[in-house]
Amino acid sequence: MHAADYLETTLIAFVDTALAAQNAVVAADSLGLGSVFVGGIRNHPEQVAAELGLPAHTVAAFGLAVGEPDPSERAGVKPRLPQAAVLHRERYDAPAADRHIGAYDERLSAYNTRFGLRGGWTDRVLTRLRGPESMAGRHLLRGTLDRLGLPSH
Repeated sequence: MHAADYLETTLIAFVDTALAAQNAVVAADSLGLGSVFVGGIRNHPEQVAAELGLPAHTVAAFGLAVGEPDPSERAGVKPRLPQAAVLHRERYDAPAADRHIGAYDERLSAYNTRFGLRGGWTDRVLTRLRGPESMAGRHLLRGTLDRLGLPSH
């Protein structure tokens, strides 16, 4: 069981969790339910683990809120990068992907403005990557995982 302490095992667990959650979202949608992934769960992983009564060696990767959409809410589907920017054949084509960023920034900025947020994709990514202070405590995740019994060397 020595390999359980390596990053690969932790990555597999997070990937499997995301795949299961995506299937749950698709199933919920087929039943007319809405869902929202909640990444903020990772801002306080130890408190969340305690609140949920998670066993040792366990951490919440994200939350998933599922429910009936409020018809009075001005909800929308967040624009995504166009397929031509993310679908590559045989080899990654950075110039092809980059050609779509400007237009996507404009679309996402307009969407964000509708919901009281500022900036497009590039602005928001650069803000999130500015430094540890912009990570809402997530820069401490490796130490937190270690304390929760998931050292992930």
